[in-house]
Amino acid sequence: MRISRKIEIDYGHTLPNSFSFCNQLHGHRGVIVATVEGKMIERTGGDEEGMVMDFKFLKEIMVEHIHDKLDHGFAVWKEDHEDLEFILKRNSRVLITDEPPTAECLAKWAFNQLRHRLPEGVLLREVRWYETPNNWADYDGIQ
Repeated sequence: MRISRKIEIDYGHTLPNSFSFCNQLHGHRGVIVATVEGKMIERTGGDEEGMVMDFKFLKEIMVEHIHDKLDHGFAVWKEDHEDLEFILKRNSRVLITDEPPTAECLAKWAFNQLRHRLPEGVLLREVRWYETPNNWADYDGIQ
């Protein structure tokens, strides 16, 4: 059985090597969807009976390890020295990435934030990172 939970954040980034407007400092309303898989809990009378895990707990993990690290913050590539220096002077919430902070990179980052924080027997299958309502990246831990 698979279940999914969505959170939303506001964040900024820049892609310095992009040929489009993305090479400028700008922001997005990001939507992040985590899909987990596991067996339905059969413990009769338990508060999670019939669930893979409680959506409340999945939300708490996502908020602590994604929202609280990047919401109203800025994702900047460690090789983008000019923007990194500027952002570090201006922002207290900065995510420094090992690669340009594309939707693909951020989906992978979010996946890695969650993968080892789930209850025993629950596996993270995918994180979907919506950069805009029409553009997203899916990451499943492979590659």
